[in-house]
Amino acid sequence: MSYLSISKRIAGYLSSGTELSSEKEEIITYVIEVILINVLNLINLLLLGLLFNVLPGVITCLIAVRFLRHNAGGAHSNSPWRCALITAVVFVSISMAASYLSNINQTYIDSMAIVAIGLGTFLFARLAPVDSPAAPIISANRRKRLKYSSLIVIAIISLVMVFLRQSVWIYSQEVQVAIILSVLWVSFNLTHSAHLLISNIDSLNLKIRR
Repeated sequence: MSYLSISKRIAGYLSSGTELSSEKEEIITYVIEVILINVLNLINLLLLGLLFNVLPGVITCLIAVRFLRHNAGGAHSNSPWRCALITAVVFVSISMAASYLSNINQTYIDSMAIVAIGLGTFLFARLAPVDSPAAPIISANRRKRLKYSSLIVIAIISLVMVFLRQSVWIYSQEVQVAIILSVLWVSFNLTHSAHLLISNIDSLNLKIRR
């Protein structure tokens, strides 16, 4: 795997004088690379949210997907850069859709919420947690704990949806729809279809300039 030059420099600086093996230095480089990509992706998402005037939706996606995927897992790209690109495209698309759909009648939003929470609960109970080959979940107890945690997160999200429904906040409906679409996206990521989609994207072997 090739790394950003800044990741190599930071890893080299941290490793200097410690006599670390080349393998350990590469692990440090990888960790630094992932951190930098996540920070850049966060900044990029917030700027896109401002650019397209959908910042509330973007922030909602960041929070909802973060808590859901932390426990439930799901399909992952084998490249942090491709993962960041997919995340940016999906989150901005969800946020724009949420902004557009926030003007529909609350009854339709309620129906969408029931479908999303119901489907999410079913798929989380049946499939979560979905691990990756790079970080398999070996412990049966940990797997059970993550499943229960993901269901608890879904329950908390349901309560948040109820609270938002009663709120007079100007962005309440937009945030509701963003949560609904985020739950649907994470639920989809648990399925075989999502793994096939990400695998096909990875097979494109897109070259990203460093």
